[in-house]
Amino acid sequence: MEASGRIDRESPVPFYFQLAAMLEHEITAGRWKPGGQIPSEPDLCTAYGVSRSVVRQALQRLEQEGFIVRRKGHGTFVAEAQPRSWLLQSADGFFQDEVDRRGRRVESRILRLEVAPLPKWAADALDVSEDSMGVTMERLRWLDGQVALHVSDYLPERLADTVLGLREHHSESLYERLRRLEGLEVAGGRRAVEAAAAGPKLATLLEVERGAPLAFIESVLWDRSGRPFHCFQSWLRTDRIRIEMEVASTRRPAGEILQAWPDTVSA
Repeated sequence: MEASGRIDRESPVPFYFQLAAMLEHEITAGRWKPGGQIPSEPDLCTAYGVSRSVVRQALQRLEQEGFIVRRKGHGTFVAEAQPRSWLLQSADGFFQDEVDRRGRRVESRILRLEVAPLPKWAADALDVSEDSMGVTMERLRWLDGQVALHVSDYLPERLADTVLGLREHHSESLYERLRRLEGLEVAGGRRAVEAAAAGPKLATLLEVERGAPLAFIESVLWDRSGRPFHCFQSWLRTDRIRIEMEVASTRRPAGEILQAWPDTVSA
């Protein structure tokens, strides 16, 4: 087989992680078809110049994510249905994570977009006074035609012109727009996840029964100067989006732990 990429042996990113990303790309790009058998472990070792243990770790990662299935005595095959999930530490956010990484169709509807007084929790998260104005954006998001999550975003008033432009460009990623027009990039963030019950409004918007269980995520992120510039609250239907997180053993060297836990958040 011909390798689709090359392992960067100078990179701090573990070899298996790099390999898994390249093999995943073969699937999402359509070069490896659903139901088709992927190359054998020895073939992958030869093509990418890595050990058998690296290949096995990469395949295990893809299997856990639902990209492949292993059939004892027959080989490893591309899964018939691709996973729907949100990798919480993705720097590019839910929109780009699903569109670019997994090839999913993501649609957004803006329910509210205006400059208004920030709620207290958002003012605290953005490190501004309680009476501050800011950008409030409320969105519904669909994954492959099914409503999947509701998001309330809050940003400082200084970013109003850029964010309000999403009225005309509602399909654009918020982070991509901030990166392109403001030069803002995610450098770090904090996120909390807990269970919540759907109230009347959320039940209607997310098309669930009142009181249905949802995943609630609250997050704040900051730029390279350490200045917070975005916070959000999101409610997810976990029957339509699986939450994923990369984990690392505390027994591993500190450098490897940082590689597996990029200090980023998504939106």
